[in-house]
Amino acid sequence: MTGDTAAAPRTWGPVRLADRLGTRDNNFDVLRLVAAWSVLVSHSFALLGLAEPLAVFGTTLGNVAVLVFFAVSGLLIRRSWEHDPRSRDFWTKRALRLLPALFTVAVVTAFVLGPAVTKLSGADYFSSWETWIYPVRVTALYTFGAPLPGVFEDNLYPGVNGPLWSLPVEVFAYFCLFVLGISGLLARRLVVTIVAGASLVWAGWWVTVTSEAVGATYVIAAFAVGAAAYSWREQIVLWWPAAVALVPICVLAGLGPDPLRVVIWTVAAVYLSYWFAYAVPVIGRPLVRYGDASYGVYIWAFPIQQTLVQAGVDNPWVVMAVSTPIVWVLAIASWRLIERPALRRKPRPTRRTV
Repeated sequence: MTGDTAAAPRTWGPVRLADRLGTRDNNFDVLRLVAAWSVLVSHSFALLGLAEPLAVFGTTLGNVAVLVFFAVSGLLIRRSWEHDPRSRDFWTKRALRLLPALFTVAVVTAFVLGPAVTKLSGADYFSSWETWIYPVRVTALYTFGAPLPGVFEDNLYPGVNGPLWSLPVEVFAYFCLFVLGISGLLARRLVVTIVAGASLVWAGWWVTVTSEAVGATYVIAAFAVGAAAYSWREQIVLWWPAAVALVPICVLAGLGPDPLRVVIWTVAAVYLSYWFAYAVPVIGRPLVRYGDASYGVYIWAFPIQQTLVQAGVDNPWVVMAVSTPIVWVLAIASWRLIERPALRRKPRPTRRTV
């Protein structure tokens, strides 16, 4: 396959992953947007200390959404490397996708939202080194526990922007793929498959030996499985009977021990994400007609929701209903003013290797 190809008419019949990889006619934008909004839904409950929609399975809707993000990323970042396996270009593309919007949300949070919601005086807030270092820490992906003085400290969950925890984990996944790429091991299907299998074993073990918050980093296994799926793209068939069959399997696995749930759900997230993206007729175009808002929704939602909680909103459905349109507008602005202009600066490959 040498580039983007014209899409064949969509049917509900089986399709090979390899036959769809080269087309822009897919549902990835919608899938990512739904996943990002699912994180918002999940946190609407969590920030009020209420049981989340998937609590019965010992996990959260937010974690499942991040699992989908990593599953998608594993496939598409692997494909990006195959199209342009140059180190500088690889990291430039990743930086342009993540950092401009992240820097923007960090600056706005520190110098616009922070002064408005902090319990400290303006003088105390701006005299704290934490205020000034916050945008630097966040942009440098030192996002675990990055605080702002007096901001949301009295909330039930005293965090400024919790979902950012996944970004350094994702960059670590990029780094692992990069190492395999420059070493030539990424081209060896057996090696990539072994790495993916080992990541699943690790993920199943990891959730049993650490806290729930840190344990969520098992999502990196979805990235590894997604990268391996690219190696097996000629053999992977996306078909609705398989997708439907995975649903009860996931339900049963979710009622079992955590290691089983993690392994089954990770593999299922990979298959179901690609099936929805490539085998389902294109849907939801109105949701993405104004731009790819998924990343913006993901990085802007939490501070807005925390502000509502601090203001006394104690109903998760109200938090959800009020924050969604606000976050949507911010995300579209982020896409149009920050993300899309940055992505136009991406280096273009001089040759195609796939």
